[in-house]
Amino acid sequence: MKFSISTLPFIDKKVDPLLFGLLLQNGIESVELFAQRPHCDITDPDCFGLVERTERETNLRINSVHLPIYFNRVPEVTERKKINISSSDNNIRSNSVREIVRHIEAAGRLNIPVAVLHTGIEKNDENEINSLLESLFIINEAAVKNGILLALENHTTESVSVNILISLIQKVDTENIGICLDVGHSNIFSNYMSDLSEARRYLFSLHLHDNNGEEDEHLFPYEGNIDFDYIIGFLRTSKFQGVVTLELNGEHPGNDEDIKEFLKKAAAFIRGFANPRLTYSNILEPT
Repeated sequence: MKFSISTLPFIDKKVDPLLFGLLLQNGIESVELFAQRPHCDITDPDCFGLVERTERETNLRINSVHLPIYFNRVPEVTERKKINISSSDNNIRSNSVREIVRHIEAAGRLNIPVAVLHTGIEKNDENEINSLLESLFIINEAAVKNGILLALENHTTESVSVNILISLIQKVDTENIGICLDVGHSNIFSNYMSDLSEARRYLFSLHLHDNNGEEDEHLFPYEGNIDFDYIIGFLRTSKFQGVVTLELNGEHPGNDEDIKEFLKKAAAFIRGFANPRLTYSNILEPT
């Protein structure tokens, strides 16, 4: 397994050498880049160059990339234009596919192995599914060409369940598309234990964070009601070989000292995955 932290907690900051340096200084050597403009636009030459130099000159590695959700994540939520590869509006859908493909091509040049993708499904009706399938064929062709595995993520609604994702993968009929199972999302609208079992055959990536089963809080493990000892046991017994990413709250407050404490805590959880003698309970309450 490959263990990472998502850059989602820093979504309101633009990636820079200081952020990558803080990650390394606090024991984090692998990340999932959240490729969301303006936080991290890997299609931009400056950002691309920064990521490329960081991997070449430091120990930081990019295990996966989360493809963008918005064309541009502006501060005012109502003004954000969502990327939607399932849209029945051909103009929105074609622009969305083009944006996703551009990011896949950039990720390919950076040798990032896995790209996490939101489907955009909202109604789960026939028109939406057909639009999505048409988009996926195009996106998958770009992913194969650039040596990237596509991981479709379950959402925070019942409309994007693991079963629906499996159905989509089977219809596209490719081994290049799998699932990014977000256990926090499963805890709200499904059952993360059954979802792990269902998705096992198709699992490329895993997003880990906690909640209390009602809101998508992106808490640290054991701050909600998800049984993380069960999850880490599943990963070890199943011999999962994909990417495991700690995806924590995307509105991280605080000064530099707060951020350092946050990263130290995140690093401890990541080390817990890599050490088969530890469980998360041991990390939280050392014996």
